[in-house]
Amino acid sequence: MNERRLFDRSGLFHGLSDVDRDEAFNAFRAAELGPGEELLVEGETDRSMCYVVEGAMTARLNGVRLGRIGPGETIGEMAMFGSLDRRAATVITEVESRVLVLDEEGLRFMRMRDNPVVQRLESQAMRTIAQRLRAADVLIGSMAEGEPVRERSGRGLIGKLASALGFAGSRPTTPQPKPATILRNTPGFGTRDEVVLERLASRFEVVGAAQGEAIINEGEFGDEAYIIADGRVAVYRSVDSERSERIAMLGPGHVVGAVALADSGGRSATVRAAQPTWLLRLSHATYRELEADLGAEGRAFRKGLIDALSAQLRLANEHVVRLSGRLDGR
Repeated sequence: MNERRLFDRSGLFHGLSDVDRDEAFNAFRAAELGPGEELLVEGETDRSMCYVVEGAMTARLNGVRLGRIGPGETIGEMAMFGSLDRRAATVITEVESRVLVLDEEGLRFMRMRDNPVVQRLESQAMRTIAQRLRAADVLIGSMAEGEPVRERSGRGLIGKLASALGFAGSRPTTPQPKPATILRNTPGFGTRDEVVLERLASRFEVVGAAQGEAIINEGEFGDEAYIIADGRVAVYRSVDSERSERIAMLGPGHVVGAVALADSGGRSATVRAAQPTWLLRLSHATYRELEADLGAEGRAFRKGLIDALSAQLRLANEHVVRLSGRLDGR
């Protein structure tokens, strides 16, 4: 199959003008791979990325299988669009596969021309990382079965009464932070252009959460995401109908709830304020607007989200590896 036919079979380029298609074609190169070939190698510093047109691949970390990659997914997006400086996993083809490869020079070429394929790739990268996060959560849940519950989330009588009556702990007493200051201190969202930062920050809303207040509820449809500005939140996942395990404690700079916005799925965990907490809230409607925005605000937003989701995925994958080693030692 020649390069142009492979290019045309990719949904990434549908609906483009002839000029945009020609620019994108010149930025990518096509590659055909046989079974068992290493496409990416864990620890390498290469920053190119791939868009999978045909085939299937397996991602592994320290020899542990993380998941399968198929057509329409991206590979290497965390290094290309985020701040990751080394490959976070090894990717090996399972069958004969065809991919489109984009390097940093090709990306710069399309950015200089405001080619819409860059926005499409960034949006696809956010969805891809979110889907891998969900898959990692499922894998962690299956591997952790039988593990002791570290903490219950408060489903006893007192917790139920407090929830039913609307009781809550103290609310934040510190001065309400400014959205631009929060973004400036959030990894991935920082930009040297203060005008862009201020405009992007104006799309968020600062909200306070009382100690013990549920910010996100597992299983519900996700219509908001949050950046923790000041305070700490605890993340819980259900173990059974009566118990939840605390899986993380997060502080300023962390993003919660973005996975559900990126892949339009339900919440995979419950998030509660562990102390009075200030949050920067992003609505589902604003998320979609910024996801599609071809301007500087949209680019800054997508980079920040890719960085945030990438950090979560790296932690989840490392957790999978640790659990795998624990199980192998039994």
